[in-house]
Amino acid sequence: MKVKISLLFLLAICSIRAQVSHKVKALAKPLENISYAESSHIGFGGEKSILYGYFKKLSAAAGADDLYYFARNGSNALRLYSGMELLKRNDARFLNVYQYYLYNPLIMKYQDGCVGRKDNIAVHLKRELYSAKEIIAIRDSLLKEKRSDVIKSQLKSISTIGYGKLSQKHIASYIKEIEKTESGKASL
Repeated sequence: MKVKISLLFLLAICSIRAQVSHKVKALAKPLENISYAESSHIGFGGEKSILYGYFKKLSAAAGADDLYYFARNGSNALRLYSGMELLKRNDARFLNVYQYYLYNPLIMKYQDGCVGRKDNIAVHLKRELYSAKEIIAIRDSLLKEKRSDVIKSQLKSISTIGYGKLSQKHIASYIKEIEKTESGKASL
């Protein structure tokens, strides 16, 4: 029985992998052996991250199923970036990815601006969730203001980084599920 289940699981993984288009695979190529990740801007001067730029091109072409596949099976960079992108797209599989790394820790370095941290992917994803909460609060506050050029620019920046589909309600739901998962793990 266990052999049959294992074979079915293997076939499911292979069928998902077969569904990643050639274009998406080609865009993933520069990231497939990268063991760390970077935010969109890094260093003291806030230079654009080339690594993150590769992922933005990939995410523009990738569907949610592609991202979920990479979040579970890609390089460390693809795993983290794809998990973060699932959150930005308000895909409930973000929670599955978070839970997977909570129970199967994978330690990697993430350079956020000029600060680097080495931690479990689940911790990086949780930080992204709480950052998203703050960004969405700022976005919602800006939407109530008069539309000056500065406010329009700020809203455009928030939209560019991908937080257009999330609301405070979505974030609260994700946080509640993560807290429930963590309390369940602590009781084990």
